[in-house]
Amino acid sequence: MSQLVKNIVKHHHASWIELRGDRLLANLETLRRHSGTSDILAVTKANAYGHGLGEIARIMDGKVSFFGVATLREALELKERHPRTPVFLFGNPFPHEIPAAIGANLVLSVSSYEKAREISDHSGQLGRTTSVHVKVDTGMGRLGIRVKDAAHEIMKMRTLKGLRLDGIYTHLPAAELEDDYRENQVREFTGLLENLDRNGIAFRFRHAQNSAASLSLRTPSLNMLRPGLALYGIYPDTALRKTVNLEPVLAFRARIAMVKKLKRGESSGYGRAFMADRDTTLAILPVGYSHGYPWTAWKHANVLYKGKRCPLAGKISMDYLTVDMGDQTVVEGETVTLIGEDHGSAITAEELAGWAGTIPYEIVTRLNTHIPRIVF
Repeated sequence: MSQLVKNIVKHHHASWIELRGDRLLANLETLRRHSGTSDILAVTKANAYGHGLGEIARIMDGKVSFFGVATLREALELKERHPRTPVFLFGNPFPHEIPAAIGANLVLSVSSYEKAREISDHSGQLGRTTSVHVKVDTGMGRLGIRVKDAAHEIMKMRTLKGLRLDGIYTHLPAAELEDDYRENQVREFTGLLENLDRNGIAFRFRHAQNSAASLSLRTPSLNMLRPGLALYGIYPDTALRKTVNLEPVLAFRARIAMVKKLKRGESSGYGRAFMADRDTTLAILPVGYSHGYPWTAWKHANVLYKGKRCPLAGKISMDYLTVDMGDQTVVEGETVTLIGEDHGSAITAEELAGWAGTIPYEIVTRLNTHIPRIVF
């Protein structure tokens, strides 16, 4: 019996998430080799894409240049538990968050001169110099200084005594598409960097390559990757599967809570959506949409039992889902796989997203934080 199985038996979890640390590190090195870039800003926002912030950070601590998160709460948690890896806070910090962020020595994002000045003023009051990365809007149309205004605004920022202009970055809204729009974004960003360099402003870190661009874009103007989903072995677009081999880090499993025999013509679940067309066996799993399993997948989803795909039987409830096991002999307490590999078969987050009519990002980030995470 493997150590993982022993741990699960010991703790008797009804449902749990397994995390493969070896795969996470392998994916990290694959992205480095493929891109030729050593510096990595590992995006661990949204509870490390649902995988578990503490668990994922523990595996990568000291192995990446930055952790990147979107909330002050996650940033402070990382600084407290993993102080040797710098933490980058995405977004536009609210005024009341700035003193705590500076006090924790976070690296902050700035999207305007006004916000940069505000951070600088707070830094001066606290006797600090705060490292910032300037965000430039080259076409995302969200946060960031418009690229046409960026040189002027950054030159003004250079005079702020409480700031250290350490990085500059942009975001690609359709990074998976090698089209004219992406090419123009890269061209404009590169032109900005060259303009700033002529004016004596050089940034240590220059980044734009999210997961999709990490797999499909190379340019000498950028020197740090910013992968998120790809780190966890999930492809942001199916077309990118041909680029490199990434392995899923996460598996989601549950024990059978009850076995029930259903006669032909009997129903199961809300709305009586499942009507047995034959005598069959149902397995009731203690997983529902409160755990993050997508309700909209109920018509199409399968789970794995000893490597065999078995369809759901009816609608997903808040705390339970029901599986049509047919004429198989199943036993209460046996393991069923909702996402992951089992006896040579696999269900991926991408596949579950397809059944639910959503994207794999949503599948993993919705996984409830109360589900135990087990690293091996």
